[in-house]
Amino acid sequence: MIHLDNLHVIRTIIETGSFQLTAEKLHKARSAVSYSVKLVEEQYQLQLFDRSSYRAELTHEGRLLLPRISHLLQQAEAFDAYAEELRGVVEAELRLGVSSIYPVERLTEILLAVQKTFPNTVLHLDCDVETGAHDLQEGAVDLAIFGAPKRDSGLDYLAIETMEMPLVIAPALLPETAFGTNAGLRRITRSDLTRHPQIVVKSSDAQLPDTGLLQETQKWFVSDLHAKRTLIAAGMGWGRLPRHMINDAVAAGQVVCLPTLGEVALPIVMARPANQALGPVGRHIWAHFDQRAAV
Repeated sequence: MIHLDNLHVIRTIIETGSFQLTAEKLHKARSAVSYSVKLVEEQYQLQLFDRSSYRAELTHEGRLLLPRISHLLQQAEAFDAYAEELRGVVEAELRLGVSSIYPVERLTEILLAVQKTFPNTVLHLDCDVETGAHDLQEGAVDLAIFGAPKRDSGLDYLAIETMEMPLVIAPALLPETAFGTNAGLRRITRSDLTRHPQIVVKSSDAQLPDTGLLQETQKWFVSDLHAKRTLIAAGMGWGRLPRHMINDAVAAGQVVCLPTLGEVALPIVMARPANQALGPVGRHIWAHFDQRAAV
């Protein structure tokens, strides 16, 4: 029977497209990667990879075997995760990724509880624009809170809340006939918006609400949501912001909400890799949000 580690090497080669990149990702020698492939091929008397191609490409037999390899590894990972959860070993460290769209103030209750209940666990709280599915898949975080209009089959999700993302602009950029009445604001068109820059938070995440909003308008890029809010309130452009970030600015008359491009309600989730075990600390955090969502 072939060792599962050799099958893991083969799956990683397909993911990276390269024997060398696989060696770097798995911290193995290039020769060890080749040897793992050789063992599987000799065991089953099949050639899995086409050696004539520069990029690692599967043969016909390799393509037929790949779904079986993936399924077997998923089953093994699920077994490992279940066994880890049964052991209940308290994590020495826990990495929690939080999208900057989500207010950290809403985490203080559970973080205080974690600090009190698990005083020896070191918590890494990573707040970033792009924290989400990618960080979980890459193993950069153990749990993540982020906006998820789409879901990945490799992750387990827990719905936390729905966040309104209104389109906002400073009154100074509006025609005099528009400001002051709801009817006037409804008359603002896409063409009116293109006269001013769209303020966008730089990100490679295609799921963010700003991405591709109005291709025909000039873009100004910023590194975070607070900078975006400041520029919009100062009358330098327009864009979407979380409702909780603009309530005070709306009340002060610094910005107004426009219905021009419709409403966006972004599902906020907590997620974890489907086949990764959570220790007591991770389960404690997950259960907190599960119970809160049920209220």
